[in-house]
Amino acid sequence: MGGSFVDAAERAVVRLRDAPVDMAHFAAGVQTPAALCRQRVADCDVYVLVAGFRYGSPVVDRPSLSYTELEFEAATELGKPRLVFVLDEEAEGPGPLFRDPEYGDRQEAFRRRLLLDSGLTVKIVKTPAELDTAVVHALTELHAPTPPDTAVLPNVAGIDAGAAAGGVRVWKVPARVQGFTGREGMLTELADAFAEGPVVVRAIEGMGGVGKSSTVIEYAHRHTTDYDVVWWIAAENSDLIAQQLAELGQALRVTEPGEPVAAVVPRVWGALQERERVLVVFDNAEHPHTLAPYLPGGRVRVLITSRFPFWTGVAAPVSIDVFTPQESSRFLAAKAPRLTAGEITEVAERLGHLPSALDQAAALLCDGTFTPAGYLELLDSRGRELLQRGVTVAAAGDAPIPVAASWMVAFDALQSHDLAALQLLTLLAWLAPEPVPLTLITGHPDLLPEPLARTVADPLAVADSMRLLRERALIRVEADSLLLHRIPAALLRTIPTGTLPTATTIDGPVTAALLLHRGRPEDPWDNPAVWPQWQRLLPHLLIATALDRHDLLTTHHDTLVDLLDSVSAYLHTSGQPRHALSHAQHAHRLAHNHHGPDHTITLDASTRLAIRLSALGEYQAARELAEDTLTRRRRVQGDDHPDTLNSASNLAIDLSEVGEHQAARQLDEDTLTRRRRVLGDDHPDTLNSANNLAVDLSELGEYQAARELAEDTLTRRRRVLGDDHPDTLNSASNLAVDLSELGEHQAARELAEDTLTRYRRVLGDDHPDTLNSASNLAIRLRELGEYQAARELAEDTLTRRRRVLGDDHPNTLRTARNLVAILRELNQADQADALETWIDNANL
Repeated sequence: MGGSFVDAAERAVVRLRDAPVDMAHFAAGVQTPAALCRQRVADCDVYVLVAGFRYGSPVVDRPSLSYTELEFEAATELGKPRLVFVLDEEAEGPGPLFRDPEYGDRQEAFRRRLLLDSGLTVKIVKTPAELDTAVVHALTELHAPTPPDTAVLPNVAGIDAGAAAGGVRVWKVPARVQGFTGREGMLTELADAFAEGPVVVRAIEGMGGVGKSSTVIEYAHRHTTDYDVVWWIAAENSDLIAQQLAELGQALRVTEPGEPVAAVVPRVWGALQERERVLVVFDNAEHPHTLAPYLPGGRVRVLITSRFPFWTGVAAPVSIDVFTPQESSRFLAAKAPRLTAGEITEVAERLGHLPSALDQAAALLCDGTFTPAGYLELLDSRGRELLQRGVTVAAAGDAPIPVAASWMVAFDALQSHDLAALQLLTLLAWLAPEPVPLTLITGHPDLLPEPLARTVADPLAVADSMRLLRERALIRVEADSLLLHRIPAALLRTIPTGTLPTATTIDGPVTAALLLHRGRPEDPWDNPAVWPQWQRLLPHLLIATALDRHDLLTTHHDTLVDLLDSVSAYLHTSGQPRHALSHAQHAHRLAHNHHGPDHTITLDASTRLAIRLSALGEYQAARELAEDTLTRRRRVQGDDHPDTLNSASNLAIDLSEVGEHQAARQLDEDTLTRRRRVLGDDHPDTLNSANNLAVDLSELGEYQAARELAEDTLTRRRRVLGDDHPDTLNSASNLAVDLSELGEHQAARELAEDTLTRYRRVLGDDHPDTLNSASNLAIRLRELGEYQAARELAEDTLTRRRRVLGDDHPNTLRTARNLVAILRELNQADQADALETWIDNANL
């Protein structure tokens, strides 16, 4: 530590010269034997430590410790009140010069132990002035008089002078978290559980940063009047638990300083056996078997916090997860009131509602140093650096340390214990923060590096790795899926190359893309049965094909193009045409730039892009692209190639949509003839051509010919594809139009109603094909004079089409025009005029 900090601490003590305090000297390093050092601490009333970045000199006869550590150890064993002031990483002065070049690792480990020790009064300071004030406040609070009816221990590991009297209260709990938010349900659950009976042990389990400790701290402070003894034990290091129980014994006056710990613990629990108003907290316990020897039994209430999830047989486990969106919003609104509701929502979602991350974000956003947009940009580009920044209090997490610190420690431990598990975490980090199907990984070991490939090929090894990851609260494991939170995922993605072995043994973006490419379900086009599987993979597909991944997949260019096309196809066919377009555009651009305009991969991408454009009503752009694609396919693949005929069929649709019905008819007739010859009469592609030609005939007024072809096509599709296939329903919808045009309105209405019912069941209420069917039925109802029913259906369809397709889509405007006609039939002239005005504006 710097001399200015020592001076500040000494000035604070001088100002308190009337206080009964004889403080141990600050600057460790005097070359004396361990025994003399311990005696010096024993002669002091209070132990004060200013922990900087220097490690100090090794003890002469105990070189594994510095004199600072030895003094701290002695103060702990002697039960001295311990006040610790830790210099912040950004403290004033030349930080790099402070850090000990020889014993830096030891010093960092010691600093971490100090920060995690809940039995200490710990303050983090940046300036000598802050230290001066903090020392004064701590010493004043330490020696403040206690009320006559209770003797409450200060928040230090020590003994209150009044504790010898009978009926006193013993209290050692970290200070209440300022601005604690949420967790009301869990707090109520704990209170109810402890009220049920005399023996209750609860283990609060969850991943790092979700606020396990702060929730228990809040519980203790809310229920101070329910207990006579409340004792907090830092259980992360099981070797230190007994010593902390010895401190409890001294507070209860059932043991004396210096007694053997082995004899002390049974005496402590014996003293508590018959008491009913006792709460003991074991914070951050590693594992049940390390804690089991120290559980008291009797009537003592026990709370355990831990990342480890399996406490059955030792304690009743209670899972704590990230904040709910509502809790996140309340927390950020209180901590950073400058943020708008939209900014709060975006920050909370991007941080996965992890309390410790939200706390840190609030600290950085509350004073305007960062804008929300700037913070989120840094989270993407420099996530590890951002999350390594410290926080001033443990307002929502488990310790006042940088968000990233506990995760990095966990990754380091996993590296030495199970490299395959760390590789798996790294792979998950490059997928979406959503459940990942386990079969996506275990089903394709040949795409994985060693040792992960060997592990996933062995079900027992997989089970071992899953259990290890779950025990360490690194992932959530369900029956058939894995979930990694977005904060550790962000850290794993930004670890510098070479920091962990995984950085050089697994290419996360490439491996994720290859697994998704291999693990895709079958073709989603007009195949609703597989849509749930696609929907489950969609978040991961969107992440793997995002623009910021393209430069990372240059060695697997065609895989990326294929994945983009697959995503586009699923989104389109499942009723999300507007979202489908951008993926088709990216696939086309990449294929064109890499392969040139005449390569079959480019022509496939061109065909699919033209279909996406047509679905969004951009018929002229679709027609131009389809014409160019057909010309190239005829030259490259020949007139009768199935891909050529597919392009011809698509172009005919675009020609019809721009009003060139005769040209569409001629092209459809030629395509149908070729498909019958090449594929046969009942091939689905042949039936597509027949269906399209029937539409052309109807548009040209040849309703009887259209009806005959439509009826034949419907019969064949029912036989080949089934009654509920989307193509079959499309034929039925078209036939209903032909029946209506021929004056068979009742038959048309009945077929249209049946078709709409089937569409809704198969595709859902908002699918564009369902809305086409609904729009057609509304027309049939109007033709039959059922104007009120027609109006209700047309209004509902218009609302849905505006939401799904947009106000200016041709199909949206068609429904609006039909509604105008219905309103006029109902003598609703004002509403019809207003809707016509809206149509004119939307059509601009």
